[in-house]
Amino acid sequence: MLIDQLKNLVEPEVQALGFILWGIEMDAYSVDTGAVTLRIFIDHEEGISIDDCQEVSQAVSAILDVEDPISGTYSLEVSSPGMNRRVFNAKQAGALEGFKVKVQLHQPTENNRRRFEGAITEVNGELVTIKTEEGEVIGFDFANVDKMRVVPKF
Repeated sequence: MLIDQLKNLVEPEVQALGFILWGIEMDAYSVDTGAVTLRIFIDHEEGISIDDCQEVSQAVSAILDVEDPISGTYSLEVSSPGMNRRVFNAKQAGALEGFKVKVQLHQPTENNRRRFEGAITEVNGELVTIKTEEGEVIGFDFANVDKMRVVPKF
């Protein structure tokens, strides 16, 4: 898969610059821009500045120019994951136990749910358990996650 290939290409450089590669996502071809959008999310325990994003963008652009893994035109965006960060893997979900998330699954759970919101109560390997505000406990394999985002507290 292209996202895995991109991760393998850019993660060592992002780490060498002192940042964490939080995730990569790619939007489909846009008729407006004539390009796909490649988004790279970086994190750091002290936060992310615009200068950090620019530094990573320049380094990643150089790698992508040499390796050329994306056919056609693309636009590169580098940013912090933000407060309502997307959760890209079970390890990240495990670090967010107790946090409220919105989840959208590829396939419905046994109680016929594809979309729900609740607090992550447990992550065991790839199995994630969420407790909704209604008290419903929903377990699913992270491989079934289409999108999961943190719901920020204000």
